[in-house]
Amino acid sequence: MSHPEVQLNHANYAVPAEASKWQTTYLGIGVFAALVCVAGFVMESQREQVMRGYLIGFMLWLGLSLGCLALLMVQHLSGGLWGLSIRRILEAATRGLPLMLVLFVPLVLGRNYLYAWMTDPSLTEHNSWYLNMPFWWLRQVIYFGVWLGLMFVLNKRSALQDEPGNYPRFQLISGIGILLYALTISFAAVDWVMSLDPHWGSTIYGMIFMAGEGLSALAFSIIVLTWLTGYNPMREIIKPEQFHDIAKLMLAFVMLFAYFSFSQWLIIWAGNLPDEISWFLNRIHGGWGVVALAIILFHFALPFALLLSRNLKRDGRKLIGLAVLLMFMRLVDIYWYVVPNFAHARGHFYFSIWYLVAPIALGGLWLGFFFYNLRQRPILPVYEPQMPSLLHQGSGHGH
Repeated sequence: MSHPEVQLNHANYAVPAEASKWQTTYLGIGVFAALVCVAGFVMESQREQVMRGYLIGFMLWLGLSLGCLALLMVQHLSGGLWGLSIRRILEAATRGLPLMLVLFVPLVLGRNYLYAWMTDPSLTEHNSWYLNMPFWWLRQVIYFGVWLGLMFVLNKRSALQDEPGNYPRFQLISGIGILLYALTISFAAVDWVMSLDPHWGSTIYGMIFMAGEGLSALAFSIIVLTWLTGYNPMREIIKPEQFHDIAKLMLAFVMLFAYFSFSQWLIIWAGNLPDEISWFLNRIHGGWGVVALAIILFHFALPFALLLSRNLKRDGRKLIGLAVLLMFMRLVDIYWYVVPNFAHARGHFYFSIWYLVAPIALGGLWLGFFFYNLRQRPILPVYEPQMPSLLHQGSGHGH
């Protein structure tokens, strides 16, 4: 059945004006919290804790940009109206990567407060071929070069599609990009988090971060899409089917994250090697077990149970609470991965206020930049060939 002719106009698909207010609000929060972090770093007694909090925040917000980049490429490869409805959200989030490159500079400058192997060569006696500074610098260039290159090409082609008569192809770059993303984030997770303990290693480590990034990207997309459906034209266009499809994908990522995490635990526990099993012992003793239990309950068990409900999956207003919980638990999970690597926190629960302030600082800056980027383009790709299907949908699936 053919669709009636649709008059597509960029002006009809503008981002709500309230986005400008959100941009200013979040930017203000980010700048204020960043100044607090600078003040904390000036105090020598707080310097290490500030840098650890900064690393936690950096991994959270960089992971959100990268998760959105991966989902964008998945959408280009698979098609489907679920991705069309959030494509502009994903694209705006990917354009936060240049900001994350700038925010990587403080991490580089304060790296000696985090990575003991950089100042003590004896710690890398058996893996110096990988953990050495020349190779480390080269890898950082490769990571950001790949991510920024993919972001630029995908957004450039999407911008071309906003003009009538242009039909850029996304499949080839997305197929190659997914592979490059998987490789680079796997090594980046090793460099930035796993190498905090240079004696421990896990081959599934990068996959855990990939699943976590995809899950946080889906949760963030639901939050923003729900906000947008409070305004025209999204109020009229977005149907329960779109939320249903995104929530089903979120359920899949909840299970994928749990599967990778449990696999890592099972393999290491079954091997029962002292050098490997100590990593988990440091994260279940002295109060850390409560954090681990919270991750199991609120990062997997509760979301899994709730997402089995068809009614919940079809209602963005009900999903938004779960999405916020999942994003917060992503922060808790990174905190659980990072902090017990340091001697004073191994087997002894430790929390510093900087583990919240620094992520808030980076998050405020990231969200301010996100809303700026979101405002630069129509909220929907109006000349996308599938747009008529979205506007006259009978279901949430493309044909």
